[in-house]
Amino acid sequence: MTSKNQSNSFNKAMLILAWVLIGVGIIGAIIYTVYTKKYQTTNDAQIDQYITPLSSRISGFVKEVRFEEYQKVKKGDTLLIIDAEEYAYIAEAAKAEIETSQSAVKVSENAVQTQASERAIILAQLEKVNLEVWQTEQDYKRFKNLVAQKSATQQQFEKAEVAYKSALSQKHALEKKLLSINAGVNEAKSKIVPAKNTTTTKKASAKYADLMVRYSFITAPFDGVVGKKNIQPGQYIKVGQALLNVVSDEKWVTANFRETQINDIKVGGAVYFTVDAYPGKEFTGKILAFSPASGSKFSLIPQNNATGNFIKIEQRIPTKIIINPNQESDKLLAGMNVMVHVKK
Repeated sequence: MTSKNQSNSFNKAMLILAWVLIGVGIIGAIIYTVYTKKYQTTNDAQIDQYITPLSSRISGFVKEVRFEEYQKVKKGDTLLIIDAEEYAYIAEAAKAEIETSQSAVKVSENAVQTQASERAIILAQLEKVNLEVWQTEQDYKRFKNLVAQKSATQQQFEKAEVAYKSALSQKHALEKKLLSINAGVNEAKSKIVPAKNTTTTKKASAKYADLMVRYSFITAPFDGVVGKKNIQPGQYIKVGQALLNVVSDEKWVTANFRETQINDIKVGGAVYFTVDAYPGKEFTGKILAFSPASGSKFSLIPQNNATGNFIKIEQRIPTKIIINPNQESDKLLAGMNVMVHVKK
């Protein structure tokens, strides 16, 4: 009898437990149904930050390393210095050559101005001599006729002839000097352009060398945290070699919603999310933008449904969620898993 009573009691207890479980299941289903009508949820979400690899634009030996692993840095902070002493020497030499070529330009320009002044003087003298030639030529012809008519003496004729020939001689001398000056002007002018071109070339060389010197300073592109330290002083690095990573202070959530959920989600919609690393802690944000294509379209080998047997796969749409300020967002790190809830 006792055994039968115990069996009945056990059956009643199991029945009660079953009804309790059924009730809990029904209540849970009701709560889930009501919740899903208000929210769209996904656990395919992570914290994102900009992770920027810094590389060298010049080759050389590392002179100084000015950061430690996981150190916070500000935009413009010098993180690394590469020995660029040879470029500094090239810049100094180029600047000295610039001064030399500029001096050559000034010398040539001064020579042009000087000879242009001399040319003006010769032209003025030549104009005066031309008048003398004309006048003495007229006297020479007149006395020649007078001598033939025996109206003037031979001495007078000879004197007029000497004056005429002297004027002609002066004219020819000035014309030769003018030709020489013109040649000198042209020669001086011909030296100006090459000297200016040399100056331009040397300025470019100096700028290039200065640029290489600036490239020897590796600076932080934005506020953030430095990643792993793999560079030491004295190490030789090449152009394009990755030196370190800087993780930005800017953070956001990338949530990959199913394509069937997108219809109920709007840009600017309120969001709250939890992070697996901090259970019970809720963060808030809002939707900033949707990806212009599904995540699979950005893969290296996009899915091609035009070949083979087609199997329909529900696509995921990456969604960017900005985190509201004045929260403990410094605890959030890139790659942390997130559960996102968006109100419909």
